[in-house]
Amino acid sequence: MAAKQLIQEVDRPRFSDLAAVFDFTAGRDLKTMEQLKDIHLTASGKGAIALVLKFLTREGRIADKLDEVLVPDWLGYWVYNQMHTFAFPTKQYSERVKAIFVYHQYGFPQNMDAIMQFAKEKNLVVIEDCAHALQSYYRDKLVGYFGDFSVYSFSKWFFCYALGGVGSKAPGFDDFFQESLKDRHFFLSSFRAGAKLFYEWARFQSFPSVKRSATYGIRMSYSIYESALRPGRAAVNLLEQKLPEEIALRKRRYEYFLRETAGRELRRGLEEKGITPYLIPVFGIRAALEKLVQSLRDIGIATGIHNFDSARNLLSPRYELCVPLPCHSGMSDAQFEKMITLVKKNL
Repeated sequence: MAAKQLIQEVDRPRFSDLAAVFDFTAGRDLKTMEQLKDIHLTASGKGAIALVLKFLTREGRIADKLDEVLVPDWLGYWVYNQMHTFAFPTKQYSERVKAIFVYHQYGFPQNMDAIMQFAKEKNLVVIEDCAHALQSYYRDKLVGYFGDFSVYSFSKWFFCYALGGVGSKAPGFDDFFQESLKDRHFFLSSFRAGAKLFYEWARFQSFPSVKRSATYGIRMSYSIYESALRPGRAAVNLLEQKLPEEIALRKRRYEYFLRETAGRELRRGLEEKGITPYLIPVFGIRAALEKLVQSLRDIGIATGIHNFDSARNLLSPRYELCVPLPCHSGMSDAQFEKMITLVKKNL
């Protein structure tokens, strides 16, 4: 019988995380962190997307909902949904496209040379989705600094309730951001944080009714992400506590993965340096990947078979089957090493 799946894409919330609510010193050192020096914190990544599109609407770059945002072939449904208030997400370029949404999947950068050239030719606003890419580099430049805007989702990396961010050098954006955060929306923010906590806890429970209830709650909370933009104190405090160590750990584990899989086809095309992975994709034929997924489930690691853009270019993607491997701090080094051993055995 398979072991209980305890390791998922993101680590579970811990009881100690609740204490962050009572720490009133949160955020003191955030701007000293390299990863955050040019980022405005928001209550969620989805809220950051809405904020950028609202600003572009105010500035006249997006005229109405008939204007379009060019997006990759696959993003989460609620990311598309967040755009609909302001513009229409599309997978095909037309004269209605006003912006391009660049998704750095699993922390592996897109081909920013090709994308920036296309955006320049078509006069498009470039929005970098750095939800998976907090500290990855393209040609020795940190992703998030190529486009006009960058959006982040810190709560994907570790539990910190709901927390995102946005970066931009666009004239007037800083003032627009500060104005947008004036409304505190205490009750909406409390509901958002509670729904997120319940959802992240329920993902690790075995009762279907609990999971369904948590899913309903988180979906309802998404509808207020555009309005409740101010980040919670507990979320900011957890970010300050966890971010530096999380990034250092993921870098170290990616280096271990590269050493252990050197010369193997399973890691085709993955960079040797400059990557802090959200997940680590490994490649193979479907039958071998299915066998790997089952082997990982047997030791309590939940994953599946997904598509990865090996061309790294949303303008001309080349999707290949992969199994994304977790590498977060919720795993011990022994668990991570055992996972890599199974990867080498199956692929």
